[in-house]
Amino acid sequence: MALSARSPARDARRFRHRRPVGAALFGFESVLALSSGYLLALLVAARDLARRPAAETAGDGETPLRLAVLVPAYDEEEGIGATLESLAACEYPPGARRTVVIADNCSDGTAARSTQAGAEVWERTDPAQRGKGFALIWALRRLLEEDDSFDAVVMVDADCTVSPNLLSGIDGRLRSGASAVQVDYVAGNPGDSHVSALRFGAFALADTVRFLGKQRLGLSCGLVGTGMGFKRELLERTPWTATGLVEDGEYHLHLVLAGERAEFVPEASVSQAVPTSMRASSEQQARWERGRLQLIRAWSPRLLAAGLARRDIVRVHAGLECLLPPQSLLAAGNLGSLLAGQLLGNRRLQALSTLSLAAQITFVLAGLRLVRAPANVYRALLLAPLLIVSKLGLYARFLLGRGPTAWTRTERETSPEPRP
Repeated sequence: MALSARSPARDARRFRHRRPVGAALFGFESVLALSSGYLLALLVAARDLARRPAAETAGDGETPLRLAVLVPAYDEEEGIGATLESLAACEYPPGARRTVVIADNCSDGTAARSTQAGAEVWERTDPAQRGKGFALIWALRRLLEEDDSFDAVVMVDADCTVSPNLLSGIDGRLRSGASAVQVDYVAGNPGDSHVSALRFGAFALADTVRFLGKQRLGLSCGLVGTGMGFKRELLERTPWTATGLVEDGEYHLHLVLAGERAEFVPEASVSQAVPTSMRASSEQQARWERGRLQLIRAWSPRLLAAGLARRDIVRVHAGLECLLPPQSLLAAGNLGSLLAGQLLGNRRLQALSTLSLAAQITFVLAGLRLVRAPANVYRALLLAPLLIVSKLGLYARFLLGRGPTAWTRTERETSPEPRP
């Protein structure tokens, strides 16, 4: 009887201890639910834009922009030939373009191979300042000082192949009023392995679907480092100074803070072979995620402050989007909250985490359908738990002070064929 009399008291104390834990978890899950809701909103906007006709490029009677195509390369002898071949095959007047390969700290035959392919080669040697960001600063400064004839710059990585309409698509959008543009970025080898198929899906959702949605909503779509185009005047008033782990994201936020907006060109694309092994893919992800954390610290507060002060939704959005967790962490958070809700008997937490998880699954599946992802990409989703565990381990390394601190070259794969 004594034990029975004390049971209600113990239950009451246990309930009081659970309440603050449940409230904290509900607040955490509310942030995740907002993230899932944001992704769904982008999906709806992307579907609307995808149904519309592609943007028209310039007519035959209009004078094309004079383009300087920069190809930063570091020991790319084996694959740069395919990149230059695809650029040469672009449907654009040869006299209106100049292709320059930046052979940066190369120790192989990149320069010779590029010369054989008909490209102009600029060789740079500076072991103290290695990486794509430093190479672009050097090349853009030289280009702006030596050549006053070009109207815009296009940047393509040396391990990519491009669609035939890349230059004409960029040209049309720049002459329609854009100052900075980004074409679609595609993982070109989804059939090579389950890992590359999963990366195809990740690129399609993070770049194609979200960029379409942001374009439809009048936001700045973002930059991914290859397949980018900039007007000369933009580069003169906002010079490229980005040298971090994710120099493309850094420059994009710099542009947004300066009042600029990057526009999406979904009708043109660049394809890149992504790593086929989990190890190589994890190394690439480590650099990107560490770089993203650096962007949050350096740029989010500045963008939010400037956006709120000027009532500018583009700046506010760019500052907030940096905080959006990757799909793997979002899924881990939703699943963890659902389990915690069950253990605590918190029905509100269970309901919210279930709703957020359903919204995330809808975004993933409907987004893959929107981009017409091949069947093996859906099958590769079975690897998602491994990716979640890998991403959690990656962030644990960051908390312990480990992880990449400088640019490193990603393991190269065979260059894919350009997407038609």
